Amino acid sequence: MITREKLKKLNKENLIELILEMSELLTENQNRKYNQIVAGYLTDQSVNSHDGVQARMSDEFVSEKMAQIKIWIQQIDEGELYLNADEYEDYSSGYWDSDLITEYYDEQGIGDKINTMLRFAKDCVDDRKYQEASLIYEWIWEMEVFAEEEYVDPADLEVLVEKEIVTVDLKQLALLTLYVDYQVREPEERAEDIYLYFSHYAFHDLHIEDMFHAGRENLTETEQFWNDWISLLKTKSGDTESRLLKEAVLYREGIEGLVKMANDNYKVHPSLYLEAMNEYDKNYGYSQIEKIGENAIEKIDSKLIIRSKIALKAACASSYLNHTEKLMLFCWESFRSDSTVRNLLRLFATREMAEQYGIRAEKALASRIKGNPVTSIRNSELNQNIINNYTYNELNFYTGNFKAVKAVSKNPSGSLGWSNCFVGEGICLFLLYLFEDAVPSKAAKAVANSIGFSGLQ
Repeated sequence: MITREKLKKLNKENLIELILEMSELLTENQNRKYNQIVAGYLTDQSVNSHDGVQARMSDEFVSEKMAQIKIWIQQIDEGELYLNADEYEDYSSGYWDSDLITEYYDEQGIGDKINTMLRFAKDCVDDRKYQEASLIYEWIWEMEVFAEEEYVDPADLEVLVEKEIVTVDLKQLALLTLYVDYQVREPEERAEDIYLYFSHYAFHDLHIEDMFHAGRENLTETEQFWNDWISLLKTKSGDTESRLLKEAVLYREGIEGLVKMANDNYKVHPSLYLEAMNEYDKNYGYSQIEKIGENAIEKIDSKLIIRSKIALKAACASSYLNHTEKLMLFCWESFRSDSTVRNLLRLFATREMAEQYGIRAEKALASRIKGNPVTSIRNSELNQNIINNYTYNELNFYTGNFKAVKAVSKNPSGSLGWSNCFVGEGICLFLLYLFEDAVPSKAAKAVANSIGFSGLQ
């Protein structure tokens, strides 16, 4: 894996040759992106080499525009400018599955005013007037536009874009916001402040390195930022935080650094092990994958489902290496951390594995976490192996505990699962089945007639 430290050892001529050779290996789409990055650096150098370049917008013009924008902001915040709205229930998916639909109408031109603000903010970024752009961007992500109807929720930026009241590329706007925030904050404040923006949905899938190319100027003091950014993310749980941490460590230290981070931070971000394994998998590094897997299953809490995914990844590597004993062990650890029917049946793939691990499954179920699984969308890497009663009974069946399965099959407390069309006929059939007299009564004949047995004697 090529790291920043290795590249620093190369001289300028070596780097030029390396870049030219690498460019020949790129696909058409990769080459297009590569040329855009190179063009961005050339533009940045041109801008930075002319610090005395004349601004395109005069200070007087900027002051006038900001004065008007501040008036609009105040009017929106205080509800002087508002939207009209209607709410109705949409039953297109069925009567019992309606959706509450809100339609907004912009009769006061709020969308045009916000679009004007955003265009001006972009001009400010291009003209290196970052304070003015920052004021607009900070407000735009927190704004709520009220509706005239009190029962209707206010609309934020994402709703306004969805309803086509505001026209803007949210991803590009988010990157510009981060870039401007970096420019206006003190070095020690940047990481914490930039992180706060990732609470907004539009920021969730951003790659932080793209921020460095969002504006015309090169960002400075990046070494401190990367150190602060990594230190911050190590303490923050969540899938987005884990992804950002992985990308930052890979960017700075390569895959070896990612493995080290996983070892140091597995209690907060255990998925880093899996990410490191995926990186090695790109180059068929099965020995490294297996080694990481062994380390991970020793350290990670056996109740976490992510441990099962790591074990399966390691098992796959062991199969390529023909390490049968390790493969079987990884499959067993996968079942322990994610006790599903599929993971159980995998233990019976071979006779040897069934005899060594399959027969142990029933005892493992005795220590299960009971309840309904709680799946966290924002922090899935810490989801626990919770087995609900239905899955538990399935596992009992496959492990041969038929006595327990039979017991729960008697007198079920839930519904019988009968459809509406079967209920009428089903009850009649049961009544006829339970009728013990040799000669049908009038009532029995009536019941029989109601379901088509008119010949009952």
